[in-house]
Amino acid sequence: MRIIRTIGLVAAAVAVHAAQAGTYTVLQDNDCRLLQAGDIAQAVQQAGKDTGLQLTKDMAVRAEVQCARDAASKRFVYSIRAAIEKQVNDGEVQRWAVIAHTTSYGTVTGGAPLLREVRFTVQDVIRQEP
Repeated sequence: MRIIRTIGLVAAAVAVHAAQAGTYTVLQDNDCRLLQAGDIAQAVQQAGKDTGLQLTKDMAVRAEVQCARDAASKRFVYSIRAAIEKQVNDGEVQRWAVIAHTTSYGTVTGGAPLLREVRFTVQDVIRQEP
């Protein structure tokens, strides 16, 4: 019984620590067939871990990815917009307000390099965090 109770206390302590360190909402818009929504969320979370990002519960990281195939080559032209947003209340209306944002663009041949670019773009916006 004591072992089970100890395991339960350790698990609760780990859960509380995990909830405090680097937990934040990821909002995303994906208009790129090279990437899945889960891949983008994972890249954003990894960028947050790499930089030690800590946001309050009323804040989120938004990542918007767009890409299109370049007709002249086998490459894809992409744009990535990353932002840190805060939920604000304007009287009766609640909305997201941008606190920091950055945009990157370029060309890639596949999903793996594009995910690296997503992570780098998110890291750039995190460095701007006020």
